[in-house]
Amino acid sequence: MKKWILIIVCVIAGILVVGIGSGYLWFQHILKRSLPEVSGETSVKGITGKVEIIRDTYGVPHIFAKNETDLFFGFGYAVAQDRLWQIDFFRHLGQGRLSELFGKDLVETDLYFRMLAASGVRKELSPALETTFKAFADGINAYITSHSDRLPIEFTLLRYKPEKWVEDDYLAILKVVNWGLSCGFNTDLTAHKILKRVGEKKFREAFPVWPGDGPIIVPKGYETITASADLPLRVAEKVRSLIGFPVGAASNNWVISGKKAQNGKPLLANDTHLALSNPSFWWEVSLNCPTIHVSGFAVPGVPGIPIGHNRDVAWGVTNVMVDDVDFYVEKINPENPHQYWYKDHWEDMKVIEAVIKVKGGNSVKKEILMTRHGPIVTQPGKDGKEAISQRWAYSEGLQPGRAGHKLMTARNVHEVTDALRYWELPSQNFVFADQEGNIGYWCCATVPIRAKGNGMLPVPGWTGEYEWKGYVPFDQRPHLLNPGEGFIATSNNKVVDDAYPYLIGHYWEPMDRVTRVRHLLKTKNKLTVEDFKKIQHDTYCVLASELTPKLGTVLKKHAEKEGFRKAHDILATWNFVMGKESAGACIFEVTFRKMMDNIFKDELGEELFRKYLKTTMFPPRAIRALVRKGSSPWFDNVNTPRKETMEDIMKMSLGQALSALREKMGDDMEKWAWGKIHTLTYQHPLGKKKPLDRLFNLGPFPVPGNHLTVNKKQYAYGKPYFAEHGVSQRMIVDLSNTNNALHVLPTGESGQLKSPHYRDQIPLYLGNGYHPAWPDRAQAEKNREGTLTLLPE
Repeated sequence: MKKWILIIVCVIAGILVVGIGSGYLWFQHILKRSLPEVSGETSVKGITGKVEIIRDTYGVPHIFAKNETDLFFGFGYAVAQDRLWQIDFFRHLGQGRLSELFGKDLVETDLYFRMLAASGVRKELSPALETTFKAFADGINAYITSHSDRLPIEFTLLRYKPEKWVEDDYLAILKVVNWGLSCGFNTDLTAHKILKRVGEKKFREAFPVWPGDGPIIVPKGYETITASADLPLRVAEKVRSLIGFPVGAASNNWVISGKKAQNGKPLLANDTHLALSNPSFWWEVSLNCPTIHVSGFAVPGVPGIPIGHNRDVAWGVTNVMVDDVDFYVEKINPENPHQYWYKDHWEDMKVIEAVIKVKGGNSVKKEILMTRHGPIVTQPGKDGKEAISQRWAYSEGLQPGRAGHKLMTARNVHEVTDALRYWELPSQNFVFADQEGNIGYWCCATVPIRAKGNGMLPVPGWTGEYEWKGYVPFDQRPHLLNPGEGFIATSNNKVVDDAYPYLIGHYWEPMDRVTRVRHLLKTKNKLTVEDFKKIQHDTYCVLASELTPKLGTVLKKHAEKEGFRKAHDILATWNFVMGKESAGACIFEVTFRKMMDNIFKDELGEELFRKYLKTTMFPPRAIRALVRKGSSPWFDNVNTPRKETMEDIMKMSLGQALSALREKMGDDMEKWAWGKIHTLTYQHPLGKKKPLDRLFNLGPFPVPGNHLTVNKKQYAYGKPYFAEHGVSQRMIVDLSNTNNALHVLPTGESGQLKSPHYRDQIPLYLGNGYHPAWPDRAQAEKNREGTLTLLPE
């Protein structure tokens, strides 16, 4: 009997092994089968001549065609080869259709994204450009059609196939990008709650103005709301949990003139700061036809190159941080919930019915209620007489298609500025340069001209006093051409001083990055590409240089406390660089984060404090201002009888930080290292759930930097210390020879798991490296991995 039991067990085990092995082999087969062809010839409908896609050794496509229509067809085909599921995911998000993929938990998110553009968008494309963009969609569809039986693994796991791409689908992706770059969604409603909670004096200290010594880009030459206003905040949190896309993303760019460059020609650098995800947010591409020769970084699924260079000019972007969102308190007619009061009469809302399809369930019908200001985004107040509407410039500003196309063909800074006349969305600080030696900057943003108010708090919608009177015209937006200083730098800092007649915003990033970049640009009379590399990888923390001496004083004064003397000695010799191996960086950053708790949480309470942390740019700005001032009601803990001071806050925060670090890394402070707790994992939307995290996520990797360093590696203040946001690409262009341009992505060019270019740029990115862009055809052919030729069918 025992013998038979043993035989049965062995047979079952064998079947399991065979089953698991067969499943593994099937899975590997599916992954390999979905990889695109990079060599050979294939016939397709939709082109008039030959299109060549030369892939270099990093998998970057260099596309060559005889005309722009065929070129953009190849553009669409190549992006579908590498990122088909990514672009389809963002299309679903922007169109408000994620529930079709993930079920009922995304219904609220879908409704909100449908609200965002319910009043439509402005494209204003010429017929020729409409044809070109249609060719881009046709290229995507050609790939979908020819590979419908071997799609990327995400489609298999989610059990669906992509719909055909239509010409305007890229606008859904741009909606997501614009939403992610707009700061007001995450800040205005939280600011209102904090004002109600702590009063005006503490509110102003929690949301401080730009410091007087903080650099600017262009130098000087209520009512009580009862309605629930949490929908935009809930959606932001839901999208962040899916893709890590923070509201109000940041960046660095700078450009120097020939007189500051060792080779006598301008140099330009750009590194944009977004979610550090898998696949990477950006996709590299080179486009070539008789009228276009451009290389750079595209948003997958969007037919343009917002960061890049051609043979004559280069350009880079950062977020303006413009305040392009306002919330209005609307008085609702108690007799008719579809009417609201405006000045002296009831106005009818436009009612749009939204039908949201739900995976595994019945479709959900919702109403979108539109006012003159925009959609109603909240539930009514307690008495049903009040609601909040949202006005966002996205529906009124010009989409970037025309500007992006003109940028590709610009030959000097004057043609760049002509292209930028048509760039309103997303709002960007452009720096640019040409081979003739000129450099420039233009604030390209939909800056509302407000009749009244500063845009940061909800305002009465019924009075007509807080309307927008249009947008700041192009020529009146801040700009610079060939400044005497010889360089221009932007890092999401304040654009212009208070003498400027229009309000751009309040959401500036802390002054640290731009202060450091400007300092490094000034340290040498002549700069090189190697200097630019060092600046892009710099992890010196300016705020640490200000706070650490004060922390050191507290440590020395209370040296009898456990670990304080040793911590003092470590900080006394620290160089304020947030290095992976640094013990000083550990002590500073954890103390800094504990200071946020000890300053703000007692007044705000847990829930509102968590919302404040998500405003991201304000907590460090507030702490800098409070520490410089030295005294504030915020330092006092309202839950204790005594009145705490700044010294008390620092002492408490240091003690908590040292205790937490001992628990994580042991008692030997010399062995503490920032990279042991500050790690980066590139997360895939499907990798948010186990066990798919092991399949799709890449990491963890120890990383240097923090929120405030030029080489930004930011963790969510509510979830320390796992980096999730930072440098999402790097580019350096030497205008003496644009063929020597340098690029790098955080992960790789492909989103296909089995592709050799799925993660091949990680060592470069984390190792402070770059790869050549190889924009010239001879360079691309010399370094090619394969050539795929598309022929007209």
